Amino acid sequence: MPPASCSSLQSRPRPLAKPIIFFLFTLVALSNIVFSQSHNHVVGGWIWSIPISDDFYTNWSGNQSFFAGDNLIFRFETGMSDVVQVSRREFESCSSDNVFRSFDLGPATVALVEEGILYFICSYGNHCFLGQKVSVQAQRRPPPPPPPPPA
Repeated sequence: MPPASCSSLQSRPRPLAKPIIFFLFTLVALSNIVFSQSHNHVVGGWIWSIPISDDFYTNWSGNQSFFAGDNLIFRFETGMSDVVQVSRREFESCSSDNVFRSFDLGPATVALVEEGILYFICSYGNHCFLGQKVSVQAQRRPPPPPPPPPA
C-alpha cells in the first residue's frame, strides 16, 4: 500500500473537530448572553449635578429599564458632589442622617445587586433640595432566550 500523501491526510475529517467547533461556538454564544445582560446606566445621561429642573432625574429614570446586575454610573467631580444611598423617607426629605452607602470619589459606580427601589441623593449643601436626587427600580432580569438549535 502506498504511503498517504499530505493532501489526502488534510482532506480526511477529524473525528473531534465537529464537537470542538460546536463547543467553542456554544461557549462564545453563552458568554455573549451573560456579558450582554448587565448594563451601565450613566445617571442623567451625562453628569451627576444640580439639574435644570426638579423632575429631571425622575424623568430620566422613568425612561430607563433597570435590572439587578446593572450598574449606575454617577459622573461627578470629587469635592463638588457625592452620592448617598438613603431610605425613601430620607429621599423625600433630602436628609442623609441614616445612610446605607456613601460614595465620595467621582465617578462612582453603584452595582444594583438586588431587586427593589433604591434612593440616591447628593448630600452637599442644598443640592438635593434643588433636584439632585434619583430613585431607580431594579427589576428581576428576564431569562435569556434559549440558545439556537444545533445546525
